[in-house]
Parts: sequence; structure tokens; C-alpha cells
Amino acid sequence: MSGTLIIVLFAATLALTLWQFFKRGTGPVLFIKELRSFFLSPVAWVVLALVMLLNGFSFTSALTDLRAGDRTVTLAVYTFWSFPFWLAYFFIFPVITMRLFAEEQKLGTIETLLTAPVSTLQVLLSKYLAALTFYLVLWLPSMLNFLLFRINAPDSTAAIGSLQGSYTIIFLLGAFNIAIGCLASALTKNQLVAAMICFTFCLLHFLVGFVLQFVPVPEAFRGFADYISTHLHVRTFVDGLIDTRQIVYYISFAILLLTTTFHVLEFRKWKV
Repeated sequence: MSGTLIIVLFAATLALTLWQFFKRGTGPVLFIKELRSFFLSPVAWVVLALVMLLNGFSFTSALTDLRAGDRTVTLAVYTFWSFPFWLAYFFIFPVITMRLFAEEQKLGTIETLLTAPVSTLQVLLSKYLAALTFYLVLWLPSMLNFLLFRINAPDSTAAIGSLQGSYTIIFLLGAFNIAIGCLASALTKNQLVAAMICFTFCLLHFLVGFVLQFVPVPEAFRGFADYISTHLHVRTFVDGLIDTRQIVYYISFAILLLTTTFHVLEFRKWKV
């Protein structure tokens, strides 16, 4: 009951914040401007092409594995539990977040943006939501692969529950790691430094949970190890088991990181 109450409070808070953001005219304008800048950047199209290539290779390899052996797991497990998925996972976030605030600081436009008649929260949410939207667009081709496969093979192993869990964890990972990237970009004016900070912390977060799964830890800490293990979360969700504790975990830490980024931007605003 307490877990359900927490999730309801989270959902209500997020809905209220987003409603306030989109209700004011400047919020949607900033969001559209930031989203347009993603699709006008050649780097974004390179990222999209690379993710499509990796997802296509992963999907093809999964189909090959299914033809070669018994269907003991779903197609989604084969696809999202593979090296190409993890390669794309660590590559995406630094590239799409490194320019969010670092570029503004390098060009000297951050002062103008922060002193304009818009709130710091609107600036932050417009950049964060634009990056998150672009991140979700990256995975649309893979959804098309599964859709076409299911149309042509209705009795296939592409189980609905497994697909729902897979894309739920992809969204949660994106919300969390893009928040890391936002904070990294707000801390420096060098885009490469921002990318390295984001990559390092995304990798460390993954490795801490991964290593704890394979080293002897006291039983009292086993629950904590399971709670922070991205490796375990992905496997759980792609198996079709949606754990509300992980939803709270990723969303709450994303909010914490965005709150920290907000205070960093406020500090810069008062320095102007």
C-alpha cells in the first residue's frame, strides 16, 4: 500500500510540474526550439543511424539464435540482452547531452538565457524533455522491427509483456542517465569534458550494480545490491516483470539530479 501511495504521489507531482511547464506559453516554445536543434544537428543523425544499425544487428542476431535453438526466451530478451544494446546504451547519453548547457556557456549565451523573462525551471525542463524525446525517437525503429515481426509471425516469441517491460526499462534508463548528462553539461563549458563526465558516471553506476551481483556481499546488503543493479533491472523488465520499486528508483534519482542541476543554474544566474 505504501509503495502504491509513493508512486501515486510521484505521478501527481510529475503531472503537476509538466502541466505548469506546458501551460505557460514560453515552456512549449523553448521545448520546440530545443527539439528542433537536435534534428538540425548532423551529430544527432549520426547517432540515430548508429543506434539503428546496432539495433538492427542485435535484432538480426536474435532471429538467428531463435532459428538455431529452442525458443526458451522471448525475442525481446535476445535483442535487449546483447552486446550491441549495451554498446548503444553507453554511447547515447554523452553525445545527446554534452551540448545542452556546455554549448551555451562556451558561446556566452547562457547569461542571456538565464536572465531572459523565463524561469530557470523552464530552461532546464525544455532541454531535458527535448533530449528525452530525441532519446525515445532513437528506439522507434526497433519497435517497428518487433511490429513487423509480430505481423508476419503472430505465434512468435515476441511476447507483449516482454516488449512492454523492455521499453519501460529503456525509458527509465533514459530518464535517469539524461539527468546525469544535464548535470554534467551544466558543470562545464567544454562539451568533451561534459561527455566524459556523463559517460564515466553512467558506466560507474552500471558497474557498481553489476559487480555487486557477482561478488560475495553480506546478506544484509544483497537487497541493496539488487536495488541498484542496472544489469539485473534490464533482465527483470525484459522478462516481462515490471517492478514498481525500480520505477521509483530511477524517477526519484532523475528528479534529484535535475534538482541539483537547477541549483547549479541558479548559482550561475546569480553570478551574472
